[in-house]
Amino acid sequence: MENMTMKSESPISQDNDGWVVRVKVGGRIQEVRCTSENQARYFAAVLSFNNAVPPSRMRN
Repeated sequence: MENMTMKSESPISQDNDGWVVRVKVGGRIQEVRCTSENQARYFAAVLSFNNAVPPSRMRN
């Protein structure tokens, strides 16, 4: 199993069923399975971007 603690490691990997994206979002690891590498890169970018901004503590 891959070590997911290194920051420089890509969240995208390939297995027998296709491409797998693993990104930590909100303290939990989200896993998305994709059929193509381009699709996997898109999901990795979107999930990483959503993780960059911490959720607001303010409520309306």
